Amino acid sequence: MHSYLLGLDIGTTGTKSVVFDEKGRVVSKSYREYKLYHREPHLSELDPREVWESIKYVLRESVSNAKLRPNEIKAVSTAVLGEAFIPVDREGEPLYWSMTTYDARAAKQVKLWEDNFGSKEIFKISGQPLSAKMPYYTLQKIQWIRENEFEIFRKTWKFLCWEDYFNFKLTGKCVTDYTIATRTMMFDIHKKKWSKEILDLAGIDEDLLPEVKPPGQMIGVVSEKASKETCLGTRTLVVTGGHDQACGALGAGILEEGKLMDATGTTECYAMVQDKLVLNDKMRRQGYSVNVYVLQDKYFMFGGTPTSGSVLRWFRDKFAHEEQKKASEEGRDVYDLLIDEASKAEIGSLNLFFYPYFEGSGTPAVNRDARGAIIGLTLAHNKGDILRAILESLAFELRRNIETFRNYGFKINEIRVTGGGAKSPFWVQLKADVTKIDVLVPEAKMETTALGAAILTTREAQIYKTFNEAALHMSRLPEKYEPESDKGKLYDEIYGKYLKLQKRLLKFYA
Repeated sequence: MHSYLLGLDIGTTGTKSVVFDEKGRVVSKSYREYKLYHREPHLSELDPREVWESIKYVLRESVSNAKLRPNEIKAVSTAVLGEAFIPVDREGEPLYWSMTTYDARAAKQVKLWEDNFGSKEIFKISGQPLSAKMPYYTLQKIQWIRENEFEIFRKTWKFLCWEDYFNFKLTGKCVTDYTIATRTMMFDIHKKKWSKEILDLAGIDEDLLPEVKPPGQMIGVVSEKASKETCLGTRTLVVTGGHDQACGALGAGILEEGKLMDATGTTECYAMVQDKLVLNDKMRRQGYSVNVYVLQDKYFMFGGTPTSGSVLRWFRDKFAHEEQKKASEEGRDVYDLLIDEASKAEIGSLNLFFYPYFEGSGTPAVNRDARGAIIGLTLAHNKGDILRAILESLAFELRRNIETFRNYGFKINEIRVTGGGAKSPFWVQLKADVTKIDVLVPEAKMETTALGAAILTTREAQIYKTFNEAALHMSRLPEKYEPESDKGKLYDEIYGKYLKLQKRLLKFYA
């Protein structure tokens, strides 16, 4: 007899529901996209009702496709995008759009915190880097609502992030977890509770926020109403989940310091576990976030490149019409054709350098005003050279972040790649060659985030005693790529040139 668990991944542009057995094997899955709205250029919003309809759809379809009775799903948990939130009334009905990470309307409110409280001070409490160029966090966006949409603020019963909203819809209880609370900038990562100091200064009543519990704790069971809407059983446990990046790391089997997660999707996230909390001001200045991790008494530090896979998508849409036609005719993925072209180009792309800063540069030199560049073009260059230069630039950004982590005193001896970039052996091998570090690819490369959420249910479902034990049984790493030393030596020289040009480019945009 198998035990079945469900991990729900709620992202910025879509949601995925995955049913796993107790060994972490995928039984069924369902994905549905929804629209990301930009009513004005600086706004980035979700329609909560559209997202909830999509969530219900994927839950129903994944349970149906698994050919399981509702109560055969022992437990459900979520991995969700950070920062995004919804003001709701007492019935849990949304009162406003859900602002996502890259919604920039609260820059004024962020600047007031910089001027009156200080970036250093708020980083020491919350672990989140405060910058008016990065108005990401929930705190200042709630203040924006109070100042600009007061009737909405007055009617709001709770401000809920997407995990909290899901938990409320299923159980009637407003509960979040430590990792999502961290992403609001209102949570004290030392005391693991809402920060009274920050809330008092913000003028936000703690009653407007959900209860906070550790990841992997039971909230309740699915209500009869939610059961009818989702096809989950009324005996299915609802368990606190976590931030999508932290769940992705757990799904990749990252349990301690020394292993780096490289999550390659639309953006690229570089993350590592801290066995003991380390916060210093250089981390803040370089744009790194330090969060509570999904495992007890551990922390999670990450940075990233804002545009990674999205650069390849840009190239596909603007310049790869022939490849799109060929892929359609042959029933292939167009990205496989593009990466094939890149693999045929020479190492270094004939001295071509690409900088993937289409929405600003990421860590460790965060500058939202930086822009992308192709430097060194000649009449000898072709499409494959440009594609290879794109992939090499992303590997160089990975290496630069690894070197920064090491400069902080952390050891990085292994990389685990997840997401769309993990599907390409050429791209993964290139990362191993550039970084000179072994790269492992999880079996659930496209489902690691949902798998992490499912792992968080295993203790309450009485399948495994600890999350470490669950991860060791459920997360498998069948692919390993070792660096090729001759290529590594070539890339050392090319990487040095990349950094010299990068320094001048970022200075230009400073």
